[in-house]
Formats: sequence, structure tokens, C-alpha cells
Amino acid sequence: MAIQPECYDCLLRLVDLAVDLAGGGPEKQKQAQEVSRDIVRREFRPGAVPACIANLFHRAIRDLTGNPDPFSARKNAETSYLARMHARIAPSYEEDLDSLLRLAVVGNAIDFFREEEEVTREILSQVSWTHSDLEPLSRQLEGSGGLLLYLADNAGEQFFDLPLVTHLRRLGWQALYVVKGGPIQNDLTREDLSASGLREALEPVADTGARTVGLVFSETEPAFQELYREADLILAKGMGHFETMSHLSDPRLFFLLQAKCSPVAQALGVPRGSFVLRRALRS
Repeated sequence: MAIQPECYDCLLRLVDLAVDLAGGGPEKQKQAQEVSRDIVRREFRPGAVPACIANLFHRAIRDLTGNPDPFSARKNAETSYLARMHARIAPSYEEDLDSLLRLAVVGNAIDFFREEEEVTREILSQVSWTHSDLEPLSRQLEGSGGLLLYLADNAGEQFFDLPLVTHLRRLGWQALYVVKGGPIQNDLTREDLSASGLREALEPVADTGARTVGLVFSETEPAFQELYREADLILAKGMGHFETMSHLSDPRLFFLLQAKCSPVAQALGVPRGSFVLRRALRS
């Protein structure tokens, strides 16, 4: 995804948020903020990927403040909130593939730069696709089954993902739920999954072995790389995965997300706020 001028201010806001959440005392926070802002200034250029810039300064903030998981409290709060919202709206969705995809994607409305009132309003509204490649996904799912990697996004979304993952498994697919290899922003980890009580329900679970926003293949563990090569289908959830994988032309890959910012929406060719199921094939 091509970086846009407005990504600069968004990255600086993320620096400030991450430093504030990391704590560690005024001196460490000041140093972490200065180093992180220097990273943004140095790395922000045409062709850069916003998520990859964020990965660099998140690492610096962890190292300088000594906090391995600055977003821990935020993740716990978002998980509790999304658990309540899922219980509230799940009965209004049917059990067919399209309905379960829409239920899964509405959980992606959560974001640390959005007010809870706005997110609640969207979650309570029935999802309407702006773009949906449901037909090609359905055709691929009609095969004899195989390995499907479900690349999870934010902590709390597992409640919305579970019905879809269960459905895919009932269709005969080996749906492997994939989380991050360690804490990064508010992304889901094995520990977050266990704390929510859903790890057993979502097993088998794998992780990328990497602490990155989105998927930076070169930083993942060899075991995950082998799974990725062997996969027959890949469902990648959230904007981070789109930012880091949108350059791929891969008939196995589908993106499932809400376009919560203008640069991502422009890259997808949809209005901001749109819900999208998009195949990764490029023209």
C-alpha cells in the first residue's frame, strides 16, 4: 500500500500513545519519544509501508522503557468490551458464510484512535459490504478442503472470529488460527487468547514467531513460513495485514477488514469506513 502524507501525523500520534502507555518514568519516556520520532522522520518516504515504520519505533519504545507490552491494559479493556458486544449482536447474524464473514469483520471496527461510542454505533449496525469477493472465496471453499490460515488481528476480535473459524472447519478445512509471536500494539497473542478463555475453542492455534504489525514475512519463524507456503487459502484480517501484504498477487489470499483511514480506503478504492472482503489478485 502506498504511503500517504497524512500517514505522517498518524504515526506521530501512535508514537505518543505508545510512549504514554509504556511508562518507565519521564526520562525514559522522553528518550523513547525522541528516538521514535526520529525513526518516523528517517523512514517516511515514498514506497515505505506505515506498519513497517511502526514496527521499528515500537521495538525502540519497548527497549528504551523496558515495557515488553505497553498496550496490555488497553488490550484487556478492548477484549472485555468486544466480548460484551459480541454477546449482544451475535444472535442477529445467521450461520451462512456471508453472515459469519460480516460478523467477523464488524469486530474489526475496534481501534485505539476511535471513540468507543463510534465503535459501538458501527458494531450495532448490520454490516453492509462496500466490496465483497464472496463468490471467488466460496468457489475456493467448495473444494476438497485443505490448510487455511486465518491471520488474526486485534485482541478481542477472537469472539467475532470463532463462529467463522468453526464454520470453515465444518466445511472440511484445516483452519489454523494464527496470532502474533509476541506483543505488538493491540494485536492478539497466544497469551491474550488464553486470558480471554477462547484459546481451547480456537485450537489449533499457531503464531508467526514475529512481533510485527501485519505480516513481515522475513521476520517470521521458519515453522510459520512453511505453513504459509503449504496453505491452500489465507484469510488476512485487519488494516495491518493489508498494508504489509497488499503488494502480493496471490489467488490464495483474501483480505477481511474495515478501512478505518483514508490511505487504506484509497488503496482499496472504497470510502473510509467501508467493510471489505477483497481478493489479493491485482490487475
